[in-house]
Amino acid sequence: MLVKEVSTCINQQFRDYLLNDPTYPMPYEICYIDAKKQIIEEDHSTDSIYIIASGVAIEQHEERILQFLGNNASFGIDAMFNAGTTATSVMALTKMVLYKFSIHDIRSKIAARPVGATLLGNMLSHHVLTLTEQLTDTSSNYDKTLKILRTLASFYGEEKNSAIYVNKYFTKKMIANYLQISYSTVASIFRGLIAEGILHDEPHGIILYPAAI
Repeated sequence: MLVKEVSTCINQQFRDYLLNDPTYPMPYEICYIDAKKQIIEEDHSTDSIYIIASGVAIEQHEERILQFLGNNASFGIDAMFNAGTTATSVMALTKMVLYKFSIHDIRSKIAARPVGATLLGNMLSHHVLTLTEQLTDTSSNYDKTLKILRTLASFYGEEKNSAIYVNKYFTKKMIANYLQISYSTVASIFRGLIAEGILHDEPHGIILYPAAI
């Protein structure tokens, strides 16, 4: 399976467990979040877990971007295992719609429907695996940058006329932060990708041409 397919499957299974199980319906709130709003603060207490209905966010630890979050992704889960305290922060990049669940209610459901523990474990294991692969990646900066651009395009882009259009949620600065390389390096790689006909960089976003890769 591709990374997108695995992530989508795991996230969808946990989402369905919470939202679409008629044998044990879960109470939840729907939250409407403005772009640039901090949803969860690092090292703060919380009694809630969120699932993204729409929109894009970033998860950070000590100002380092750990991952980009989109539809059906969950966050705040670490608080279940850390005395109600979150180890990371989450900020909305766009306007968002979130499903908000009580940690207490989720624990109660897992006690009654233990399959939830397996789904939760699968999601956490995949997250750890993804972070481990990111931290141990020995590819060139060029390859790392192209890889994250392809991943972001796959998750958040719109395919049209043999190209993938991605709104400018993801700046070069964010990509540099995520990859832990300098902004100037990312900017230089962007220029190279443009010269190769792989990328078109516009004020409102980027256009990726997969056939040129």
